[in-house]
Amino acid sequence: MKRIPWPGLLALSIVLPAQAATVATVASPDGRLQVELDLNGEGRLAYRVLRDGKRLVDDSRLGFIFADGRQFLRNLALDGQARSTVDQTWEQPWGERRFVRDHHNELRATFVEADRDKRRFHVVFRVFDDGLGFRYELPRQPALQQVAIQQELTEFAIARPATAWWIPAFEWNREEYLYHRTPLAEVGLAQTPITLRTDDGVHLSIHEAALVDYAGMNLAKGEGGRLRAWLTPGNGAPVQRATPLATPWRTLQVADRAGGLVESNLILNLNEPNKLGDVSWFTPHK
Repeated sequence: MKRIPWPGLLALSIVLPAQAATVATVASPDGRLQVELDLNGEGRLAYRVLRDGKRLVDDSRLGFIFADGRQFLRNLALDGQARSTVDQTWEQPWGERRFVRDHHNELRATFVEADRDKRRFHVVFRVFDDGLGFRYELPRQPALQQVAIQQELTEFAIARPATAWWIPAFEWNREEYLYHRTPLAEVGLAQTPITLRTDDGVHLSIHEAALVDYAGMNLAKGEGGRLRAWLTPGNGAPVQRATPLATPWRTLQVADRAGGLVESNLILNLNEPNKLGDVSWFTPHK
């Protein structure tokens, strides 16, 4: 057997990436959309999205950096997972539709740090036939009673060349602008929602739902088709809260035509009126 000299082994250890393993999956009710969660050899957490077996969103990291320098980034391990299905129709008192169907499959995956504090958090995915939403939940625990979130590490690594419609974030004189139409690779710092059409005709919209007591999410351009969450700044860390804490849903709507994005009830369903305020008007419809 031919041996590799130790300098060659060292070079291989530098070049080869840490191997990732899929630790949890969940699919839409119709099976066309699938979400996979990975942990690599460093304990870094990422997700990807497939549609009809082909990648729509490449490996995209998840996690936080806190103002005290601590992170939910490395040395994570899966500590449990649970799945559930919801299929109900509810009635709203106004809007474009009287009855709204909420049909999704949910994955709740729990991750724990390998260090001495063993802090844990949940990542929750709800996958619909026309897209998905995901959020983080930080339960109250001895080592995590207050959080100051400096940076949310959420990414959307769009796997295919695409055209983007977007408006800039953090401009000095106003919030609303005419929309730019550019290749995805030319997007600057954008407000959400941002609308995309891949070169093979899939329409996407990235936004958020249930934005309550949390900084708004903008998107900053990374390499290629990668978009990174950029929280609206405030005095100090963008988010300063006591636990337990649930972030807004990060949403990705998916449709074969532009009109399908408008017709989607995904964000409406994820705004969860039964949790955000007065529930007296929320009536499940049999």
